[in-house]
Amino acid sequence: MAPRAAHAKVRHLREAFDALDVDHDGRIPLNELKLILSASNVQVRLNDQQIEALLDEADTNQDGSFDFKEFALLTTSKQVQPSRMKRMLYRVADTVTATADQPVVHSYLDSYNCCPPPLFIILISLAQIGVFVGYTLSSGTMPNWLTGCSGCFVDGEEGPLMFAPHLRQQAWRFLSYMFLHAGISHIAGNLIFQILLGIPLELVHKAWRIGPIYLLAVVLGAVLQYVLDPTVYLVGASAGVYALITAHLANVVLNWSEMPFRWFRILACAAFIGLDVGQVIYRRFFADECDNVSYTAHIGGAITGLLMGFVLLHNINVISWERVLFWVALGLYVIVFLICVVMVIFVQPESDPIWSVQCAKESNQ
Repeated sequence: MAPRAAHAKVRHLREAFDALDVDHDGRIPLNELKLILSASNVQVRLNDQQIEALLDEADTNQDGSFDFKEFALLTTSKQVQPSRMKRMLYRVADTVTATADQPVVHSYLDSYNCCPPPLFIILISLAQIGVFVGYTLSSGTMPNWLTGCSGCFVDGEEGPLMFAPHLRQQAWRFLSYMFLHAGISHIAGNLIFQILLGIPLELVHKAWRIGPIYLLAVVLGAVLQYVLDPTVYLVGASAGVYALITAHLANVVLNWSEMPFRWFRILACAAFIGLDVGQVIYRRFFADECDNVSYTAHIGGAITGLLMGFVLLHNINVISWERVLFWVALGLYVIVFLICVVMVIFVQPESDPIWSVQCAKESNQ
């Protein structure tokens, strides 16, 4: 749930609404709100015509008055905020926030004040950049920074971070491989997606929800890849990035009736995933190519983001079917995760892969 300060501010909004509702009929006439906005510091940025348009848009049922829901949406909207930083913060958060949840989310952001910032995504990104740059600069041969994997092999041996099937007993490798990337294009693509998707999600849902989704996705991606093909070495954070994509889909589903541009969001995510899957099918069955990208780890990340998104993401207005969805998603994820972990114990490195095509040993994802 949102912090107490956010809910306290919503209570203050109720008190302000009750004070303006002089006849206690649960509504405030539009012309009274127009006078209040015109007399406030909003007038510095908005003229009377803009205020009129803002009020007309906020009056969702067009009855010439505002109930508390409309009042809360108006007074916490980004347009009426005096601070440019706050307006920008609201704009970022609104990309993943249902309309009805905006008063609480905006009130949370007021108390959050972006200090500290969305630390999880920022710290993970900085760590990935630091590892990439550090290994690249420290390498005596300066490998090709466009496609080379700095840190994958150190002094002729597997590096301490890369996931190597025959070293699966070193459990940290199921997670640490996310810090290595196969070239600048690989790390740049992952960073762009996780920053664009992860920061808005973390602003609204907080690090203690987004962090576990991301990290569980990385682990399940490696576990699932090992179970299906225990010959592949893994590097990259694409499993975590895919989790952010499908967590965004889970967020849309949880807030379906109030989520703006919901069909566009669904179609955009579906198009990205569809193109990726289509590329896999084409390469494997039509082009007869054997690439070194671990799409299995992508699948593990996508499963984690979708199922754990239903479990962990913040949902203010929970209805009965969403409670059922919570337990179904949690149960499915636990079952998949435990089955894969048990299979990791019994599947031996270098066993024949389930895929009919034997691919290169080192894989990025």
